Amino acid sequence: MEIQHKNAMPQALEQCDDIVAAASSCPVPDCSSLVIDYRPSGSVRPGHPEDWEFMCSRCGMEFTVTQGELIFQSVPKQWLSANIHVA
Repeated sequence: MEIQHKNAMPQALEQCDDIVAAASSCPVPDCSSLVIDYRPSGSVRPGHPEDWEFMCSRCGMEFTVTQGELIFQSVPKQWLSANIHVA
């Protein structure tokens, strides 16, 4: 039986470079699991930090984390090549 979690990466996004991932740890003391969430890169704007909402797949706790408290956050691919010019 396959279990679908709220934070599971949608299959349509699995092959796409246009996603951003963020990770946090569950705040429940007896859990502390690593929790990952995904967003389309178009929803993340540089210089505009936004909170991330997570749901732990282990204990079911829903929680919000500010961008500055994330363990990890990837950046959209276009941010890495925004200032590159080909001569």
